[in-house]
Order: sequence, then C-alpha cells, then structure tokens
Amino acid sequence: MIFSNFEFFLFLVIVFFLHWYLIPFLYKDADQQIRAIHILLLICSYLFYMNWDWRFGFLIFISTAIDYYAGLIIFDTTSEKVRRSALWISLTVNLVFILGFFKYYNFFSSSFNRIMQEGLGFPNSLPILDIVLPVGVSFYTFQSMSYTIDIYRKIIPSEKSFIKFALFVSFFPQLVAGPIVTAKTFIPQLSSLKKLEEIPFRKSFRYFFMGYFKKVVLSDNVSPIVDLIFNNPESYSSIAVWLAAFLFCIQIYCDFSGYTDMAYSVALLFGYELPENFRMPFTSLSITEHWRRWHITLSTWLRDYVYISMGGSRAGVLRHRFNLMFTMFVGGIWHGANWTFAVWGLSQGILLFTESLLKDFRIKFIKFNYDFLKPSMNVFRWFYTAILTALFTTCFRADSLETEWIILGKMFSNQDGILRPYMLKTGLPVLAIVYITHWMGHFIYEKNWKVHINPRLEFVSYPMLILLFSLFTPDIVIPFVYFQF
Repeated sequence: MIFSNFEFFLFLVIVFFLHWYLIPFLYKDADQQIRAIHILLLICSYLFYMNWDWRFGFLIFISTAIDYYAGLIIFDTTSEKVRRSALWISLTVNLVFILGFFKYYNFFSSSFNRIMQEGLGFPNSLPILDIVLPVGVSFYTFQSMSYTIDIYRKIIPSEKSFIKFALFVSFFPQLVAGPIVTAKTFIPQLSSLKKLEEIPFRKSFRYFFMGYFKKVVLSDNVSPIVDLIFNNPESYSSIAVWLAAFLFCIQIYCDFSGYTDMAYSVALLFGYELPENFRMPFTSLSITEHWRRWHITLSTWLRDYVYISMGGSRAGVLRHRFNLMFTMFVGGIWHGANWTFAVWGLSQGILLFTESLLKDFRIKFIKFNYDFLKPSMNVFRWFYTAILTALFTTCFRADSLETEWIILGKMFSNQDGILRPYMLKTGLPVLAIVYITHWMGHFIYEKNWKVHINPRLEFVSYPMLILLFSLFTPDIVIPFVYFQF
C-alpha cells in the first residue's frame, strides 16, 4: 500500500471518516475521544504496515514493547547501573537482534565467507539465510532508540501510556520511509484533542499534490532511463552515464521528498505536524550545506545520537574530524547492507572533513577582503557541489564495488556509446524543472520574496492538475526507493 495508488486513497478516506465523524459521535468526553483516536490510529497503523507482510507487525511490536519498558525503568530508577543496563538492552535489541539480523546478517556473512574462502581457502563458514527485509525497519528502530536515549540523558520523561508510545513508533504516514521523528516533538502532539475546523486543508492538499508530482511525474519518468543506463553502463557513452548520474540524484530526491511531502500532508489531515526533511538541497554551495538540506531528520539523528555521543567538536581537532567521518560512515551503512553504501558514507565524511580543513585554512590565512569574488565563486561552488553529489551518488545505484568502478571509469573515459534522443528529451526537462523550482523556493522561502496565490484559484486548479498528472503518469507502479532502506 503506497501513497500514490488507489488502495491507499480508499484506506485514507475510511480512517479520516472514522477519526473525524464516528469517534466524536460515539464519545462526547474529550479524554475518551483522545484515547479512542489513539487506539484507532494505532490499529490502522498496524494494518497499514502489515499490509506488506503480516509478520512485520510482530517485529515492530517487539521493538516497541522493549523500548517502552526500558524507558520506564530508565526514568523511574536512580541506580545508574540499572539505567545503563536498560539502555543497553534497548540498543542491543534494536541494533543487533532487529536491525542487525534482518538487514545486515547476510551482508556480513557473505563478506566473512568471501574473506575466509579467498584469503585462507576455507569453505563457507556462515550460512546465507532467506531473510525478508522488513519495510521501514531502519526508520522505526532509530526512532524508537532515540526515545530511550533521550530518557537516559534526562531530556524527556518516560511515556506512561503504552498506546501513545506505540502510536509514536508506528504512526502510519511516516512509518515506512520517514521522516524520522523524535518523542520530544511528536508525543506532546498526542495530548490535545484536535478539531476538524483547525485542520489546514489548503496546506495539506498543496503538499500532497507537490509530493505526488515529484514522485509520479518526475521520479517515475526518469527511473527507466536511469535503470537502462546503470544496468549496462558499458554500452552507453560517457555523456549518457553522467546524465544518468544527475538523473538518479533527481530520482531519489523526487522519490524520497515526494514521499515526505505526502506523509506531511496525510499527518496534517489528522492534526499532527511532521518535521521538515528537505530544504531545497540542489541550491547548496558545498557538501556541508547539502547535508543541512538533505534528509534533515537523519542528519539530525546522526548528529544528536552518534556524533555528539562520540564527543562532537569538543573532543579536539583530530578526534572531531574522525567523529565527523565516522558519523557519515554510519549514515552510509544505515542506507543499505552493501559495501557501496559504506564507500558512499565514507566519501561524504572525507568531503566534509576536507571542507572543514579548507574553512579553517581560509579563516586563518586568507585575510584580504574577497567579497567582490563571491558571485563568481558561488557559481563555481554550486557546480562543484552538484558534480560531486552526482558523482558519489552513483554508489547508491551500483549493486557492487566492481559495478561502481565500471561506472566511474565510463564517466571519466570520454568513450562513445549509446545516448538515445528520448533520454535527453525526458531527462533535461526534469533536471530543469527541479533546479529552477529549487531556486524559486530559495528566493521565496529564504529571501522572503512575496508570492500571493488566490485560494479559490488554487482549489479550482486541482482537478486540472489531476488530469495533467494522469497524462504523465507511467503505466507501471514504481515503489518508493527509500522503502528498501
């Protein structure tokens, strides 16, 4: 069940009716309404999740139950030994027995077997299991762990209601692909009774249409081009491979931010606000800025629970740089069980490390005023960021380091090959749409350009947009890319 198909629309209409009309009709007391709404949303969230595989429900319930009781123990006891033990149980269950086993067991087993076989001549030592990767497991385990860590740090109290905590972990709009929410921002929203007349329908519709456009019209239309080129890079020209690299950046951005926009929209329909996850990342003038704008909730999570836990920037210059690189390495491994993701994460850490060194060098040694160079330098920095982002994002698409090496070799060899006209005819307009709208958003939201849209005109345009979207919708349903993470 994905946001862009009819099955989800039917599910959403039913949940919306039960939430806003049936429950207020059955319960007049505000507290009873709140509890009934929480139970309804929890049941619907589990049904939504188990629609993929009914077994997934047991896994998320185990994670929820362990972290709920661990949170109670950490908050209620004064013994530091008991508090630390409860925290370690929470981290071990989530990182080792859930995330580690289901996502990384086969990866580490195959890597270990390869080392033992090729390096020492031993036969396979560890079995490769037929494991189904639960959808969204990387998201809800990180989300649930942040709760116990925040209680241990005495940032938040434990949540006494199991229903509310379980809803925080499994809230269906953001369950399978984020954004990653924290208990300190989401659980307080569960305490108040929402009113239908306070729901910002205009804002919700706008985000859903924007997300649908990104996913179905932009991402799904460039996906076949990216697949054709990256599945057989040897047959295509260097220009075609570079085109595929840029289009893949656009594909995963429109796919993931499109899902985030639709998740934000659906959550608003029930009175809840999710955190911002993307902020015009293709306007970035450095890799450092890119990570302040791209997958913001993951970057924030890694900063708060990995980088700061290791000492952050307080641990000395060399340790600070190591912390930065290791945090990005963790971010790479979080995305997938493959050495390509590890290399991608490490490359991002090296780029951040390099930019940090250059910044220190500029502050210490360059004393003259170079403001007159900033406009031209900003253009250079934008191209530099866009090219490096496209270059290293190919690690996301390659299924092995060998394939990644072939892709990189093709990109820098200036070889002839296939470049079909329809690839440019489809790809270049999509690139232009994304880059132009990014800069429009930059000037509107960050430079405070005033833009007024008539509400009536906006709502009248929605039927025409639906018709227009249907014309550009591919015939096949393409799953969201980040479901695999």
